[in-house]
Amino acid sequence: MLFSSNIFLFCFLPLLCILYKLLYKSRTLQNVVLTLASLFFYAWGEPVFVLVMLLSIVVNWLLGLSIGQNTQNERRRKLFLTLSVVFNLSLLFVFKYLNFTLEI
Repeated sequence: MLFSSNIFLFCFLPLLCILYKLLYKSRTLQNVVLTLASLFFYAWGEPVFVLVMLLSIVVNWLLGLSIGQNTQNERRRKLFLTLSVVFNLSLLFVFKYLNFTLEI
């Protein structure tokens, strides 16, 4: 499913917008719906990498919580932020540039 496909424009997006608006009382439910819809949209195109996406979501969520819990210790916050950036850049490198690097 592409952003410009009919199924996205006339089915997926309107249904998601309606569901999102119906859940206006609970920000948590809205976030869960958007996360699951995003994973479904991603899986529609390439289901193999949904596990990588889930790993990325969980790791970033845990590191974000760690940053939020260490409000007094600036050094630890910077450490968790650095770990998050390194993790995300590592994922990007592996899936986008590793083959190119190995060919050289």
